[in-house]
Amino acid sequence: MTKKFFAALMMLAVFVTASVASAAFQENVEEDADLSTVKKLAIAMPNYYKEADTEPNMPDLIREIYNAGRLTSTIEIISYDDIAAAIRRDTGVDIFSLDVPEAEKVYNANISRYADAYVISTITNSAKIPWLFFYVYNAKDQKLMYTYSFQSRLTGKNLRDYGKAAGEFFKQFDTATANSLDKIERQKLKKRQSEIRAKKRKLNQVTYKTGKNKVELVRKKV
Repeated sequence: MTKKFFAALMMLAVFVTASVASAAFQENVEEDADLSTVKKLAIAMPNYYKEADTEPNMPDLIREIYNAGRLTSTIEIISYDDIAAAIRRDTGVDIFSLDVPEAEKVYNANISRYADAYVISTITNSAKIPWLFFYVYNAKDQKLMYTYSFQSRLTGKNLRDYGKAAGEFFKQFDTATANSLDKIERQKLKKRQSEIRAKKRKLNQVTYKTGKNKVELVRKKV
C-alpha cells in the first residue's frame, strides 16, 4: 500500500455520493485539477492482494482494467505492459524485474513521457463485499486529480465483476470531465464522446460477430 493510497482514503468523507438500489459510487474532483487536459490515461500497478480463490491474479486484473478502459473510455487508454515496454526501450530498465516499490518509482519518474495522467486501482476485498477505488494522478507532478469509488452487493470477488466496476469508473471519468467545463465546451465534448462511443459500439459488434477486430479484417483485405 502506498502513502498516496492512505491519503486518498482519508478524503472519502467529503465525496459527493450517488446511489442506486444495490450500488453506490463516490467521486471527487480536486479543486485545481483540469480533467480536460487528460487525453492519454495510463494504467498503473493496482494496490491489490488476492484474498479469495475466485479472484484474479495481478496480471489478469491489470489486463482486465485496461480492456475495460479500451472498450468504454472516450480518451486513449495505455496499458501497463505498453508503459513497461516504453520504459525498457527508453531507459533500459525492466520494471517487471523490480520489486513493487522500486517499480513504482521508475514508473512515476517516466510516465509523463507517455501519458497525461495515470490511474491506480485499489481493491479492498477483506470484507464480504469488495470496495473498489480508482485514483487518477497527474503524470507530471503525481498530484491527485480525481477519485472514484464503487461498491455494490452484486459485485463478486471475480475478474468479470472487477472489470465491470472498472468500466463504470472510465464512464464516470468521461462524465466528470465534461461536467467540469463551461456549457459550450461541455456540449462540444459530449458530442465528441457520443461519436467515439458510437464508433466503439460498431467496432465491438464486428468483434462479437467475427471474433476478430476491425483492424485485423482490414489487414487481411490488403
